[in-house]
Amino acid sequence: MNGVTIPEGLKKSWGWLLVLGIIYVIMGLIMAGEPMAATYAIDVFLGFVLIIGGIISVVGSFFTGNWKSLILVLLSGILYLVVGVMLLKNPMAGVLTLTILLAAFLLVEGIFKIIHAFQIKPAQNWIWLLVSGIASVILAVMIWGEFPASSAFVIGLLVGIYFIINGISLVMISFALKGGEVGAAQS
Repeated sequence: MNGVTIPEGLKKSWGWLLVLGIIYVIMGLIMAGEPMAATYAIDVFLGFVLIIGGIISVVGSFFTGNWKSLILVLLSGILYLVVGVMLLKNPMAGVLTLTILLAAFLLVEGIFKIIHAFQIKPAQNWIWLLVSGIASVILAVMIWGEFPASSAFVIGLLVGIYFIINGISLVMISFALKGGEVGAAQS
């Protein structure tokens, strides 16, 4: 053994992980197959999540115990509510905004990764961080170059791909748990 032990409960749950992984793959395939519908659904879901979070924050603000905290938590909750309602009231504007934020995030993250790759350059496999950074920048430029047309599908497509990758990883982990391979060192 390499010192990593897997709790028995997790080993016994391999079947549930397999089912969850398969569900993720199916959901990912649906999202990637219908990225416009998935993008709209994500926008609506996010709107509801923000509204629920806003209600919780507004109510919770009155239990903070002091006025400074009350005002900050209350204003935060109101912001959640306003943004959530805006996403639900005008989903297309929300999709456009989310796409711009995604492109900006990918661009900045990519630049940071490229800089960091050169900072750690003597380290083994530093090139993979550089490749990841370059890929993020290219993706950001592609999204921005096709904006606003890209906003109709890019979020749904990327979330679909994420679900597929996450599902495959859960399936593979479940098989490893079933076979007892996780945590075992090769001798």
